[in-house]
Amino acid sequence: MPNRAQEALTVEQLEALLDAIETRSPTGKRNLALLTLMADTGLRVGEALALKTRDLVTEAGQIMAVKVRQGKGGKAANVAVGRRAAVRLARWLEAREKLDIGAGPVFCTISKGTRSRGRATSEGFAEGREVVELEPGRTISDRYARQLVTRLAERAGLEARVTPHTLRHTFATHLLRETGNLKLVQQALRHSDVTTTARVYSHLTDNDVADAVRALREEKSVPHGEAETLAAEVLAALPEEVREAVEREVTRPPKA
Repeated sequence: MPNRAQEALTVEQLEALLDAIETRSPTGKRNLALLTLMADTGLRVGEALALKTRDLVTEAGQIMAVKVRQGKGGKAANVAVGRRAAVRLARWLEAREKLDIGAGPVFCTISKGTRSRGRATSEGFAEGREVVELEPGRTISDRYARQLVTRLAERAGLEARVTPHTLRHTFATHLLRETGNLKLVQQALRHSDVTTTARVYSHLTDNDVADAVRALREEKSVPHGEAETLAAEVLAALPEEVREAVEREVTRPPKA
């Protein structure tokens, strides 16, 4: 069984999470653009936060893709951006420009001044306070993104644990269910091995995984022997109880 952090959101839950963001302020526009981009592309939180303004790929003034310069394993990639994420990203960039923030991190800090907070150590918070200088244009932290998602999930009334990685997991789960194409999901997630994709998404229903295995075997662009090998590798990567259920589904004769 997957851990709770790996549970995908339903379409309704994802919408509730995003709707929980107040977008009248520049901060809200930034946060909505960030989470929508992650939910609609499957970007890892570190990849999204590492984006610079020079990494936005535009065509006729429209954002079409983002350049991930150093993904997991040091891999670079161009990731296509859909209309919803592109529109919300453009709204944030417009607000960002009005704040007179120059080139640099796309998802950056916007506050000025100082802030007092508890003094953090490796063992938790120590006695006393520390003063933190706030400066616009710095990359927002991974910690902020995690706290943001947790806070929004509570506001949206979601009972399941939600983390930034939940958005990537949700993106891939919906893509696999819509297409039944495990190799397409592998490519979208930029996994180097299709068995990694199969193992992570073995929580889907037996029919979902069985359909994905059948699609691998029937893939027209893959030589028959290679497709059979890929399907066998996918099955082997699944937990035993899931593998047995999927094998039953795959070998079951079609209904008359």
